[in-house]
Amino acid sequence: MKKLTIILAHGNYAKSIANKTIIEQLKTKYPDATIRNITELYPDFNIDIEAEQKNLMEADVVLLQFPVYWYNMPAILKQWMDKALAYGFAYGENGDKLKGKTLIASITAGGRMEAYTPIGSMHFYLRPFFSNIESTAYYCQMDFAEPILGYGNIYIPNVVNTPEVVTERATEQADRLIKVLEELLK
Repeated sequence: MKKLTIILAHGNYAKSIANKTIIEQLKTKYPDATIRNITELYPDFNIDIEAEQKNLMEADVVLLQFPVYWYNMPAILKQWMDKALAYGFAYGENGDKLKGKTLIASITAGGRMEAYTPIGSMHFYLRPFFSNIESTAYYCQMDFAEPILGYGNIYIPNVVNTPEVVTERATEQADRLIKVLEELLK
């Protein structure tokens, strides 16, 4: 079976319900997967480029798992991409180390799907963002898998949702993600 690496970026993973639920489901299904909690590993944003590139070279499928922050990825994930996907490694002269690997993103959003209408959906709002991830994959000679989105993943006590509702939604997202990963990891 192919090797899965999960790049987890979450500013407050300790209090997360959705991302924790998804990661726990993935750990159960793929106990040999490598999980890199880059927020925990690099609280100072000082990415260990050598360690991250070594991890990427060992992977067949790279999953980016993160919440949406103001219609974008967490800053640590952007920093990780800027540093780990370097010239001469991921692109440019001799930059073919990720060629043939697959990149997929699993993204949680606090707002319900209805919050992103009438204009469209999260896909509409994040079109430039998705285009960025897709373009990054192609620039690094990686295959791109359509992102898996989950909505309504915020819990504010006595205001929005319950932990059980968020867990249920995240479990549904994890199930969809696992179906895609089963195909990618064959």
